[in-house]
Amino acid sequence: MEYTGSRYIGEYVDGRMEGEAEYILPTKTKYVGEMKDGMFHGQGTLYFPSGSRYDAIWEKGLVVKGSLNSPTWTHLERSLRAVTTVEMASITRPRGL
Repeated sequence: MEYTGSRYIGEYVDGRMEGEAEYILPTKTKYVGEMKDGMFHGQGTLYFPSGSRYDAIWEKGLVVKGSLNSPTWTHLERSLRAVTTVEMASITRPRGL
């Protein structure tokens, strides 16, 4: 994470991010929720710098069910899948590190 500019506040299990956590990306988008095996998993919320918020239930880094609370929905946020894919790639670490 030090290489991507992201910040993780939470526990590690077997070298992977796991449990209740806060993950702040270089874009200032923040994830607060559950992590499992280095991925968003369980209940969690993405907070965007614009003030938008995306509450979701995640499974292995993908949204299973979600709802948007957005005073302003920016062009970048419209592509939540792309944002999530890029951001998840920045937090996944190989096992054993």
